[in-house]
Amino acid sequence: MSADLILKNLHAVTFAEQSEPVELIAVKGNKITYAGTADALGQLKGHETREMDCCGGLVVPGFNDAHCHVFASAVTRLYADCSKVCTIADLQVVLRKKARDIKRGQWLRAANCDFSKIVEGRFPNSQDLDAVVADLPVLLLERSGQHCVLNSMALKLCGVTKDTSSPGSGSKLSEGVISGNNELVASSIPPLTEQEVEAGLRQANKEYLSLGITSLQDTSWSNSYQHWLTMKSFKDRGELAPRLTLLPGVDSLEEFEAQGLKTGYGDEYMRLGAVKIALDESTGNPCPPQDELNDIALKAYLAGFQLAFHVADVSLLQASLRALDFIREHAPSACVRPRFEHCPVCPPALLPNLVKCGAIVVSQPNLFYETGPRYLEQFSSENLASVYPLKSLLNRGIPLAFSSDSPLTSANPFSAILASVSRKVSGGDLLSPHEKISFVEALKAYTHGGAYASCEEQTKGSIAVGMLADMVVLNRDPLTMSQEAITGTKSIATLIDGKVVWEC
Repeated sequence: MSADLILKNLHAVTFAEQSEPVELIAVKGNKITYAGTADALGQLKGHETREMDCCGGLVVPGFNDAHCHVFASAVTRLYADCSKVCTIADLQVVLRKKARDIKRGQWLRAANCDFSKIVEGRFPNSQDLDAVVADLPVLLLERSGQHCVLNSMALKLCGVTKDTSSPGSGSKLSEGVISGNNELVASSIPPLTEQEVEAGLRQANKEYLSLGITSLQDTSWSNSYQHWLTMKSFKDRGELAPRLTLLPGVDSLEEFEAQGLKTGYGDEYMRLGAVKIALDESTGNPCPPQDELNDIALKAYLAGFQLAFHVADVSLLQASLRALDFIREHAPSACVRPRFEHCPVCPPALLPNLVKCGAIVVSQPNLFYETGPRYLEQFSSENLASVYPLKSLLNRGIPLAFSSDSPLTSANPFSAILASVSRKVSGGDLLSPHEKISFVEALKAYTHGGAYASCEEQTKGSIAVGMLADMVVLNRDPLTMSQEAITGTKSIATLIDGKVVWEC
C-alpha cells in the first residue's frame, strides 16, 4: 500500500527499539507505517504520495510539554506584560501605558510580574496601583499565579473592604494583595469574552507549532469541569492544534466524578490526565496538613485518577511521599505512575523513595536556568548537588519528563534542553555540572518522557510503525555538533497526524 507522505533525506532519533538506521519515514492516514532505510522508497511511493525533503535535518518525535498552562498562556497575551519589571516605578510605567488603551468600564489586566525580583523587597500593593491608575479597576497577576494585587476600585467592585479578613477558601488578603484561591474575587472579576480568549489562543497555538510542540499537558490547579468543556470547544473548532491532556484540579474532583470521568477519558486529541494535587497553591498554605493531603490523594486515587503532586520544595516532596505510603496502606493496590511536578530539590537520601513509589519527575529546565543564581547564593556546596539532580534521577531509573511551566517561562524546548545539557544558569555560572545529561537524554525527556508521564507512550513519543505521525523536522543535527549548536537549532516543520501544521 502506497504512503500518503514520505519524509526523506533525514537523520532521526526515534526512541524506538530498532537496530537499523532510520533514513526514511512513511505515513498513511495519521500513523507511521515505515521507519527504516532509504532503499524502501520505491516500494512505498505511489502516484499520489507526497514527498518531503528534510535536507539532511534531524527528525524527532513531536515535543510534549508535560507541564504548562495553556489557558493562562493564551489570555495573558492580552494583558500588560510585566515580565521586565524590576521596581515599583517600572510597574507603574507599564500600567500607565496600558491604561491609555483601556476604555472606561473595562478592567486593566497585567501579568507575568515576578514579585521576588522587585528591588524594593516587597509586593506591590493597591496604593502603588492607585497612584497611576485610580479610575479603572486593575488586576495584577504575579507570574506564578499564586498572588494577585487589586487597586482600590477593583477591591470595591469585588466587595472587598478593610474589614474583609479572609474572603474565599484559604486565601489571604493584605493591602490589596491576595494570596491563594479567593472565590469572592474570582467570581467578581468579569471574564474575558470568547472572542478575546480565541485571539490569545490563536497566538499561543502559532507559537507552540513553531517550536515543534505537538502535545500539551495543562496542569493548572484551578482546572474545573467548565475548563474541560471550554477547552473542548476550542479544540473542536480547531483553535488549538496540539493534542491536549487536561489535568483536573483536585478541588474539582467531585465535579468530574459526578460526570463519571477519570484519567484517560477522551480521545487522542483531548483527554483527562492526572488529578493535580496542589493544596499549597489552592489554599495559600505552603505546608498543608499531612492528614488532609493523605485523604484527598486517596480519594482521587480510588476515583480512578492518576496523581500529580505539586512538589515545589523538599517539605512538599516528603509530604507527597508520605501520602503515597498512606495509599499503599489503605488501597487495594499501589498508585501507578504518580507524578511529582517540579521537584527542583531532591536530596540523595530521598532518591530510593522515588524509585520505590515509581514516581515520574516532571521538571522544568528553564526554571533551573532562571532560579539557578538564587540556589548558588543560598545553598551550601554540598546541598547544591540536590538542585535539579537530572543525571542522578536517570541513573536511578526514575522517569523524567521535561516541560516549560509556560507562561511562567518560555515554551521553547531548545532553551530547556540547552540548560539541562550545559548546566549553565542565568549569568553564565555552572551549577552542579556533574548533573549534566546528554542531548539525547534531554530530547527523550521532552518527547517520550512526556508521553510516558501521561500514560500515552503506546501511541506517541517515538517514531515507529503504528505510532501517531507527530514529528518535528529540525534544521540541523545537534548530535554531530558542539553543545553550543543547540542554541541555533529550531523547527523547520511540525507534523501532527502526518499533516504539516507549521513550516518556516
